Amino acid sequence: MIDVDHEDTILRSFILFVQTAYTILKYADAHLYRKARLSISKLVVMRAIASNNGVITPSELAEWTQTERHNITTVVERMKRDGLIRTERNPRDRRFVNVSLTDKGREVLMQAMPVAREIVDQVMSSISEDDAVLLEKSLSALRQSAHQGLEHVAKRSQP
Repeated sequence: MIDVDHEDTILRSFILFVQTAYTILKYADAHLYRKARLSISKLVVMRAIASNNGVITPSELAEWTQTERHNITTVVERMKRDGLIRTERNPRDRRFVNVSLTDKGREVLMQAMPVAREIVDQVMSSISEDDAVLLEKSLSALRQSAHQGLEHVAKRSQP
């Protein structure tokens, strides 16, 4: 582990944040795969479906996971191949596809959630409840600022 050595506190904090995010994702992916044979991206998709009353569109998944639509399409295709989810045309509007968990998907999700909790407990073990509240507030502000930056970039790139 390399410490960030820079005199600018804001820059140092930003670099530390990015390093931390990458490290947490690597740890979560490795632990989850070792214990449940599931990637973190598949778990997140499965939780999004479960949190949305069991049915979600790929566009909603992309928004929920903050990823590009084509990345969701790839994950959905892999998960269909693995028998974890199914897709079907929306009966009210055939232009849209609904994604839902299969019985196997619900079972895998149920088995993976205790492993996900182990990951959360390990990563958050040095954070008190009060610190978690402050962290949540700070992360919400960072996410909002980054989202505004994305909107600004998108507007500038339009012809």
